[in-house]
Parts: sequence; C-alpha cells; structure tokens
Amino acid sequence: MPKTNLLKTEAARKNYASRARAGIKRHIELSKVPEDKIAAKQNVQVRTLMNRIEDPGSMRLRDLWDLAEIIDAPVGELAGGDLPEEMLAKLLQQKLL
Repeated sequence: MPKTNLLKTEAARKNYASRARAGIKRHIELSKVPEDKIAAKQNVQVRTLMNRIEDPGSMRLRDLWDLAEIIDAPVGELAGGDLPEEMLAKLLQQKLL
C-alpha cells in the first residue's frame, strides 16, 4: 500500500517538535544539570521527563516554564522558537501571576 503524504498541519507539527526537541536537549547539555535532578525538581520520573522531551507537544506550558527555570534557558527557544500569540499570552500571564 502506498504511503500517503502528510498533511501540512502534520508536517508543521513534526517540524515544530523537532526544533523544540533540539532546543531542549541543547539547553540541558549546556546547563550540565543531570536529568535525574531535573526530573526530581519537576516531581516526575526520569522516564517521564525523557518522554516529554521526545514529544514536546505533550508538555503543558507550566512544565515547559518550570524546565526553563531549572536549566536557566529562554522559554521561547525551548518551545521551538515560533510561539503563536496565544501561547505567548499564556506564558506572560503565568509569569506575571
């Protein structure tokens, strides 16, 4: 059976996920904070943290914000660089509250 082409939205989602995954991994490497310490600060198992990193779309904004604070990284880069206005508004609202 021939493979079907991905929808534009699916291709965009995969592109976003790969950028976000690369940004998260790069900042974790630069921060030199062990993954077990990051997981402990987020109150999750290491495997759960790794699953979230592999599929950044499954992360809640709060988890992403906490991860950025733990590894001292800009949230925008962890989120793949291109945040929609709605996400930016939610992030700013959470930061200000």
